[in-house]
Amino acid sequence: MFKTLLSKVGWGELPSSFGYTIGEKVELPFSWNWELHKGQKKSDGSSASVFMCAKKDLDPAQAMAAKNAEQVSKTLRHPNILRAFNSIETEGGVYIVTEEVVPLVTAAAAEGDDDGPAIWGLFQALDGLSFLHSSGFTHGLFGPLAIWVTNQGDYRIGSFELCQKGLDTGSAIAARRRVGPNSSGLPEPPSAMQNGGMPSVGIDMWGAAVLMAFVFASPRARMQLDLRQVEKEIPLDLRKAFMELENPKPLRGRSPLADIMALGFFQQHPAVQVFSFLSNLQLKSPEEKEAFFEGLPQLLEGLSEGVKKRQVLPELLTAQRFPGQEAAHLLPSILKIGVKLTEEQFREKVAPLVAQLFAAPDRTIRFRLLTSLGDMIEFLDDAMINDKIFPECVNGFTDSNGPIREASMIFFVPRLKPKTVESRVLKLLVKMMQDPEASIRTNALICVGRVSGGLPAASVNQTLLTVIGAGLKDPFSPCRCAALQTLIATANNFTAEELAQKLLPGVCSRFVDPDQAVSDVAFTTLPKVQEVVRQKVAERRAAATAKEAGAEPTSTKAEETSSWAQGGSFYNQISALSMDKVRQKFMGSVAGSMNQPGQPAAPAGVQEAPPAPAASAPVQPRAPAQLGGGGSKMTSSSGSTKFGKQPSGGAQLDLDLDDEPAGGGWGDEDIFGDSHPSQAAKADDFGDDFFDEFDAPDLQQT
Repeated sequence: MFKTLLSKVGWGELPSSFGYTIGEKVELPFSWNWELHKGQKKSDGSSASVFMCAKKDLDPAQAMAAKNAEQVSKTLRHPNILRAFNSIETEGGVYIVTEEVVPLVTAAAAEGDDDGPAIWGLFQALDGLSFLHSSGFTHGLFGPLAIWVTNQGDYRIGSFELCQKGLDTGSAIAARRRVGPNSSGLPEPPSAMQNGGMPSVGIDMWGAAVLMAFVFASPRARMQLDLRQVEKEIPLDLRKAFMELENPKPLRGRSPLADIMALGFFQQHPAVQVFSFLSNLQLKSPEEKEAFFEGLPQLLEGLSEGVKKRQVLPELLTAQRFPGQEAAHLLPSILKIGVKLTEEQFREKVAPLVAQLFAAPDRTIRFRLLTSLGDMIEFLDDAMINDKIFPECVNGFTDSNGPIREASMIFFVPRLKPKTVESRVLKLLVKMMQDPEASIRTNALICVGRVSGGLPAASVNQTLLTVIGAGLKDPFSPCRCAALQTLIATANNFTAEELAQKLLPGVCSRFVDPDQAVSDVAFTTLPKVQEVVRQKVAERRAAATAKEAGAEPTSTKAEETSSWAQGGSFYNQISALSMDKVRQKFMGSVAGSMNQPGQPAAPAGVQEAPPAPAASAPVQPRAPAQLGGGGSKMTSSSGSTKFGKQPSGGAQLDLDLDDEPAGGGWGDEDIFGDSHPSQAAKADDFGDDFFDEFDAPDLQQT
C-alpha cells in the first residue's frame, strides 16, 4: 500500500502540488547516496520511480552533486536518457520522479542467460552517451551502475551527479567513489587515466568498455568483473572497439562511439534493425514501412522469446495505432508473437485489438485477420468467436474479392453454437463448391474434411456426400485429388451402402482420369475404402450372429413346423446340399432313363447299375407340388437339360436318387416320385415327391 514516506522520516513535508505518492523502498545491490522507491501518480494511478536523497547525511560536495543530478535530469531529453516526470528540492532532501525502472544489475540477474546478451540495450546506452558527448557533456559515472532498465527492457542512462560540460577526468575519478554508486564487484578506473593526455570524455569511454564487458559476460563473471578475463567473451567484431574504449586515446576529431555503433555487428543485428526502425516509425515513408513490415516476421526469428514478448510486442501494439495501413502490415508480426503468450496475456494484450480490427471495413486488414485466424483461434473465447468473428467470416463468403472468399474458410466449427452450424455453416460450405474460383472449391473440400468431426452427426454424411461427389466430378484436377483424399480421411463416417453404392463408383471412374496424379490417388484410395467397407460388413455380420445366438427358442412343436417351407428345415437343407451330390444324382438318373424300353441300349462294356431296393422307410409328408406358384417342367433336348414342357417322343428323365444311403438326411423316394409305379409323377412335372428328398418334418407325428 502506498503511503507518504516523509511523515515518517521527518525530511519535511512535500507541497500539495507534488502529484505523486511515494511507496515502498526498492533494495539496491550497491551503496549510494540515493534511495529508490516505487511511486504512483495521484491523477491516474500510473506507476513511476522516485529517487530520494536525504540532505542531512550529505557533505557539501555530495549535496551539490545531488542538486546537479536533479537539474540535469530536468533539462536532458533523449529517448535513451532516463526521463524525469517531476523533481523537487525541499529542506529535507531532493526528489526526482522518473519512469518506472530498476537497476541494470538487478534486471540482468533476474533475466539470466535466457535472452542472451542485450545487444539492443548496449546500443541504446552507447547512443545515449554519444548524445551527451555531442552536446558537450561528460557523464563522469557511466558504467553498469549508471544504467537503468524499464519494464520493457530498454536501457536508460541515469546517475547524473557528475554530469557537466568540460569535466576534468582526474576530478571525475577522484569524486566517483564519494558521490556515485559503488560496488565491490566492478573494476575501478586505472590510475593512469589521472596522468593527463586523456580526452575529456575518456572516463566515459572506459565506462563504456566496462558496460560492454558486463553485457557479454556470464552471470557468474559479472559478480567479480575482470576486463582481461571477459575480453575473450567479447564477439570478434567488437574486440578492437572494446580495447580502444578500454584505453582511450586523443580523439583528433573522431567520434569513437558513433564509429562503434556503425559497425556491421550492430547494424545487421535483428534487434537493432527492428527497434531502430520502430523508434523512428513516424519519420518513415509508406513505402519504407510496407517493405519493413513485410520482412519483419523473418527478422523476429533472430530474437529471443523474452525480447519479442517484453520489448517488440509493446512497440508493435503502439505502432498499429498510427493512422494509415500500419495495422494491416503489423498484424502478422503481432500475431506471430501473440500466439506464444499465455492465454491470459493474449486476452489482455492482443484479443482487444483483434476484435477491434475485425470490425474495420478495410479489406487488407480483414484478409490479414482471416489468414491468421487459425493460429490464434485457441486463445479467443467462444463469445468473441460467435458474436464478433463468425459474422465477419460469413460476410467474407459473399465478398467480390476471391482471396477474401478463400480466406473465409471456417476452421473453428467446434467452437460455434450447434444451431449456427446447422443453420448456416453447412449451407455455406456446400455453396462454396459452386464458386467460380477453382482454388476456392478445392479449399472448401479440404475445409469440409477438416471440420467434419465438428459437424452434427445427423448432417455430416449428407454434407460429405454432396461435396465429395461434386469434387470427384470437378474439372479442376487438384479438386478431384482433394475429393479422393477427403474420402480417405472421412470414410468411417459413411455406411457400407453409401461407400459401395454412391462413392466407390466415383472413385473407380477416376482410374482413367486424364490427369495421372488423380489416377494414382484413385488407385490408392480404392483399397483403403474397400478395407473400410469390409470391416463394416464384418462388424454387421458379427452383430447379427451374436443376436441370433442370443435369441430365445420357440416354445411349441407346432410353432416350429408351421412354416417349414418358408424358413425352416427345408431351406436349411437346401443351403447345405452339396452341388457335387446333386450333379451326381442328376447324371445317374439320366443314365437310368436312357435304358428304359424303347430307348437305345447302353454302349457295350458298360455295366448297368442294379436297381435300388424299395424304400423301407415310411412315406414322408409331401410339400406343395409347385415352387414359387408355377409348375416347373424339366426336359432334355439336343443333349441339354432345361425347364419346360417335354417334346413329343422325348425320353422321360427319371432322376432316381434312391441310391442315397439310409440315414443320410434324404428320403428313400425319388425326387419325381416314390418306388411304386402307381404313385409316379408325370414326366412333365416335378411331382409331389420333389420336396421329400429334403426330409420335411413329419406332420403326422406329435
